[in-house]
Amino acid sequence: MPRLWATLIGYAFGCLLFAVLVCRLGLHQDPTKVGSGNPGTANVGAVFGKKWGIITCIGDIAKTVICLLLVHHLLAERIALVYAGLGLVLGHCFPFWDHFQGGKGVTVAVWFAAIYDVRAAAVTLLIALILMIVLKNLTLPPLVFILLFSLYELTQVKEAGIVLLFITLIMTFKFRHDLVDFFTGKGKKVDVLYSIKKKLGIKVQ
Repeated sequence: MPRLWATLIGYAFGCLLFAVLVCRLGLHQDPTKVGSGNPGTANVGAVFGKKWGIITCIGDIAKTVICLLLVHHLLAERIALVYAGLGLVLGHCFPFWDHFQGGKGVTVAVWFAAIYDVRAAAVTLLIALILMIVLKNLTLPPLVFILLFSLYELTQVKEAGIVLLFITLIMTFKFRHDLVDFFTGKGKKVDVLYSIKKKLGIKVQ
């Protein structure tokens, strides 16, 4: 029963799509009808500017942290946090109020992982960051991150690892079109190092 309650609480919080809330309340826009059509931080930031992307990101981080704190307070079992993470990703990716069309769950998954196991999250995030720099792509790194994190947790607590692998499958499904573009050479290139150097005022050759 604690697992079910944790999943339901997570789903309720996950359904709060801040990309939609921020755009509709602050900009009177629908993020699903602009840019990539994805109601997430990256699309909001790319279309409406960095400020709105940051606000969206903060909202998604806040809902994740508050949800996990609530589950931790109500359900003392550590495994309940994993099910809350599952609910968060399900709600974010498939919100009931918007025809089950949501975001891709990257911010939610990263912050859930960091709260659940900060050391494993830090190592797998570093690997994903290096991969992002090398590939100049934003599709594969988050999936590699959640997959590696899941496999590690599988060696620690089998049940937790299985639930996390299910989260990996959910995110892979949401990234399916991006993966096709990546493997067919149509994916958008993002040079992270170039962008950082440019913002720091470092001369780029």
